[in-house]
Amino acid sequence: MSSRFSYRPYRRVFRTPLRTAHGLWTEREGLLLRTEAEDGIVRFGEVAPIPSFGTETLAEAREVCAKFGDTLGAGTVSAVPDRMGCVRFALAAVLDNATPPKAAAARLPVAALLPAGRAALAALDARLEAGFLAFKWKVGVDRPEEEMPLLDDLLARLPGYAKLRLDANGAWSNRDATRWLEFCAERPLEFIEQPLMNEDALLGLAEDYPVTLALDESVSTLAAAREWQARGWRGVFVIKPALAGPLDELVAWAHETKPDLVLSSAIETALARAQILRVVFAEKLTERALGFGIGEVFGDRRWDGPIVGPLLDASWCDQVNPEALWNAAS
Repeated sequence: MSSRFSYRPYRRVFRTPLRTAHGLWTEREGLLLRTEAEDGIVRFGEVAPIPSFGTETLAEAREVCAKFGDTLGAGTVSAVPDRMGCVRFALAAVLDNATPPKAAAARLPVAALLPAGRAALAALDARLEAGFLAFKWKVGVDRPEEEMPLLDDLLARLPGYAKLRLDANGAWSNRDATRWLEFCAERPLEFIEQPLMNEDALLGLAEDYPVTLALDESVSTLAAAREWQARGWRGVFVIKPALAGPLDELVAWAHETKPDLVLSSAIETALARAQILRVVFAEKLTERALGFGIGEVFGDRRWDGPIVGPLLDASWCDQVNPEALWNAAS
């Protein structure tokens, strides 16, 4: 059965630019997809690429969508190459004829994203006051001499029951990564995310130091995650579902291989986030806090969705209006 198909680009400037090791991120661009089936059911999807993570570019995504014309068929997703995970994620959403999953998990914890630099201190205090128990701090933005003392300041303010993750976005050199892992060896961190990009060096660091390491940029697709499993990776897999491909493939992989998994936002809009979280609430995929505490990055409830607190439940998804985003993108 075929469906009528259309798509629209969107561009949203962040309320506050995000400082990462990749540079200053000031806006989010992507595509919203819409299908209308023969029975009148309308579905929406979102393509939210991050080329610095190794995904397809927005231009490539638009080219693929343009080739489809105004009709999609049942075999469309399988016709798109695996490397275009963002397009495949969105197409699976607009062609899914299955009944939406019912939430099995009552509530799941969320890790709050802390800004880079000294701004993290005030942000931590505010998030602790709001009840968050897990945090992620962007590092690799400033020199180690500046960030290491800040880490100790953050840990000094952190209650013993709370958890802190570091995310270097692959920015450290081998020398910096070794220096950081020596520094963190006796500090209570949940894990360090993507300390560097060199695969052999990552495996070596994971064996040489007691700090738990996580992959992020290195596993932007499920194919890459499977390759790391084959190489014997025993650390954490941080998977951004909006980049990785169809959600049913992610669920099957997680149930089959039982990875130490963190599910994280790609700074997608509330449309894709609700689709991801609806599945997360229905499937028991991870014991770790979700990486969806990104805050109100767009400054508009249509695009941000409801306020995210320290615990999320399925009612968050029910408050997102995909049609409102579609209309706002026109």
